[in-house]
Amino acid sequence: MKIKEDDKPNIVRRIFSDYLEGIGMDTIAKNLTTEKVLTPAQVAKKSNASTQWHGSTIKKILKNRHYIGDLVQGRSETISVTSSYRREIDEENQIFNENTHEAIIEKETFDKVQELLQRRTKSGTAPQKHLFTNLLYCEECQKGMWYKANQKGYRCGGNLRHGDTFCVNKTAVRERELIDVIINDLKPLYNTLKEESFVQTLLKKLNKKKHQIQKELEKTKSDIDALKQKKLEYVHLYTDNIISKEELIEYRDLTDNNIKELQTKKAQLNEKASECEDENYAVSIGRKLKDVFSLDALTPPILHSLVEKITCTHDGYIHIHYTFVNPLQVE
Repeated sequence: MKIKEDDKPNIVRRIFSDYLEGIGMDTIAKNLTTEKVLTPAQVAKKSNASTQWHGSTIKKILKNRHYIGDLVQGRSETISVTSSYRREIDEENQIFNENTHEAIIEKETFDKVQELLQRRTKSGTAPQKHLFTNLLYCEECQKGMWYKANQKGYRCGGNLRHGDTFCVNKTAVRERELIDVIINDLKPLYNTLKEESFVQTLLKKLNKKKHQIQKELEKTKSDIDALKQKKLEYVHLYTDNIISKEELIEYRDLTDNNIKELQTKKAQLNEKASECEDENYAVSIGRKLKDVFSLDALTPPILHSLVEKITCTHDGYIHIHYTFVNPLQVE
């Protein structure tokens, strides 16, 4: 088998070379994505091919004996005779036929990479969990934000892994500043709860919040009705031969997705409206906040009981989604 006359062999050689020079798999993937190098799935012309390179793809290339001229058989097998799903077979149980075709990578280079892969895997340490891990997300790409020790804060995982072509959010969110934002955000509510008649005071504020939620609920219902009407209009356009059947299906699917999102929002708003009427709910909020300010610290259990999700925009705006209705929070 002759090597194909295209750029793929050079990309493979570059990946092996970069890794031997000490560049990590995620960084190699990020560089290839930034340079708009076609991914293996794009080269294979797969219908759902991603434009993003991933560290896992780089690892598969680095471990692939095909590039040193070997034919590897039995890499995967079907789960059962009734299923089309396949599972990977351990490397020691695969069948290797050496020197069946022309090599792209020298065996010596390949072996050095395997040694390096093994050494780095053994010496690698598990990522440390930080206070806002699995709570803080980039609002631009919805990827989790990673703690970076050298910046003492969190950065968008999408930007760090794939670069600016994937997400432009380079904002570094300091952990201490984020704690202060939440504490300062909740302090007025806590002060309200310390009042003698805190339940009545809070319920009064929750009632005002309920009216705001009801307005948003009415708008959401109106938006759902408008989209349903839009679906009907698309059918009329199709019957009048103004749009094709393919366009009708595309418009209908898009509209159905938008309706589904709005119906989820409607359910969440209904739940929030109910919370505003629940006196026991108000007492529960008070107990949670008392734990925060009596301990004068934000521990992971307390944080997760109060905060559902935090998002950060590329210009540094923080949006806190609480697990409860905060009557003092401005939407």
